[in-house]
Amino acid sequence: MREAGPRARGAAEAAREPADRLTVLLEEAAPAAGLRTRLQAGPAARDAAGRAVAELRRLLADAERDGLRERFAQTSVDLLRGQDAERAALAAGADFERDPEAYRRLFEELTPPGPVPLRRSRRR
Repeated sequence: MREAGPRARGAAEAAREPADRLTVLLEEAAPAAGLRTRLQAGPAARDAAGRAVAELRRLLADAERDGLRERFAQTSVDLLRGQDAERAALAAGADFERDPEAYRRLFEELTPPGPVPLRRSRRR
């Protein structure tokens, strides 16, 4: 993380609380995933799932408003890039700081639209 710069630690810390909260909410929201699971769940589980889905929407809207997607994307790039030994890398970092909106637009063009589906591991 030292090589990714001082903002990498801040991004990791900013991700801890939402990640912990999302884990709990995704488990609670599981009955809302489809008709079959909704029908198999009891009334209390369906109510809890509805509240969890509403909370997930709020958390995702907050993350979007706070620019967490762009922040995490930039941190990922920084972690993969390594040290800023080259002038081009230093220039790219300065350019990003000057116009992050242009990088956000480029990132959106390069990524698939909509949320990325979460893969659930099958437990045996």
